[in-house]
Amino acid sequence: MKKISEGGLLAILAAVQFTNIVDFMIMMPLGDLFQRELGIQPFQYSILVSAYPMAAFLSSLFGVFFLDKFDRKKALTVAYFGFALGTLSSAVVPNTDNESLNYILFVGTRFFTGMSGGILGALVLSIVGDAIPLERRGKAMGVVMMAFSLAAIVGVPLGLLLVEWFDGNWHAPFLMVGGLALVVWFFIVIKIPPLRAHLDTGRLKPHPFETIQLAIKSPNQQKALLFMVLLVLGQFTVIPFITPYMINNVGIAQDQIIYIYLIGGACTVITSPLVGRLVDRFGRKAIFFVMAIGSLVPLLLTTNLWPLPIYLVLCVSASFFIFISGRNIPANTMLTAVVLPQNRGGFMSLNSSCMSLASGAASLIAGSIIVQEAEGEALQHYNVVGYVAVTFTILAILLATQLKELPQELPKSE
Repeated sequence: MKKISEGGLLAILAAVQFTNIVDFMIMMPLGDLFQRELGIQPFQYSILVSAYPMAAFLSSLFGVFFLDKFDRKKALTVAYFGFALGTLSSAVVPNTDNESLNYILFVGTRFFTGMSGGILGALVLSIVGDAIPLERRGKAMGVVMMAFSLAAIVGVPLGLLLVEWFDGNWHAPFLMVGGLALVVWFFIVIKIPPLRAHLDTGRLKPHPFETIQLAIKSPNQQKALLFMVLLVLGQFTVIPFITPYMINNVGIAQDQIIYIYLIGGACTVITSPLVGRLVDRFGRKAIFFVMAIGSLVPLLLTTNLWPLPIYLVLCVSASFFIFISGRNIPANTMLTAVVLPQNRGGFMSLNSSCMSLASGAASLIAGSIIVQEAEGEALQHYNVVGYVAVTFTILAILLATQLKELPQELPKSE
């Protein structure tokens, strides 16, 4: 690379992930506010949350057919600009005096954002897989995945503060994220050089249907896709309703929710790079097993909490952040190694599509299980959601033992 260092590339990719994650994550701590302001029930809220991942499922599925045909930078530039516009649309469009119309418009803007932003995760992982050798990829993945931590410690708290400063106006966080995304997009354009290593392998370019054909024919790729689907189901069934549960069941005030994300994010800022280094030292599978098994405890605690002092709640939520983000680092590193480099973009897009579908389905599953008799009443059956998440996680752990890695060499870019 001529214009940017490895560290600079990872910083920009982390910024892309940061804005994308904040855009999705900000929906969670505002869940109770959305239900009150839009006059909706838990299942309607689950539809609102699932709009983005369901749209991302469609766009990622489409991306399977073209991502490996283009320069990674060009694909990232176009997709990220669409994401920025979509996020800004969530800030300005749903702003009428009609609650029902606001809800419909909001679902629409979230769907639009998901159509553009859905392939960003696949592109970021593909670029990391192409640009970073496998022996350093765990550390690089830790840097990129630290965007989750920064989203929790900086993005979400700042978004919640904006909501307070603007008297409960939930549009403000989306305006912040959309504006920041335009700045990051500018750096992508001027700093990242062409990323064509996957096109310069000297081999015949893959047919648009080759990625799906390979996935259908390869038991290893099938297992990898199912592995990531189970992992997503094992966390996103729980995540959307953490805030409503904390407020209505545990007794945490809306203005205290910020501390859950602040403390949890601060912890993962420290643990994410550490997990990345452990992955490179002790192996991807070994660290995944440790983090995934460890995540079972906070999953069960989070969904079975009773009224507790805030410091105990923060201990539980911090452990949830640490282990959920920690298990994703080795999992994504493993995923980049189960496919050949020339097919990585398409496979990652197919994986992103499956994960988005799983994320949307997870929200709908949780929304169909949870019951809230009236506004302000306790949520019922959230513990059942926890047991469902634990079951999916255990299945993912068992499947991880069967994944096999492939050669990862690519020709160096001039």
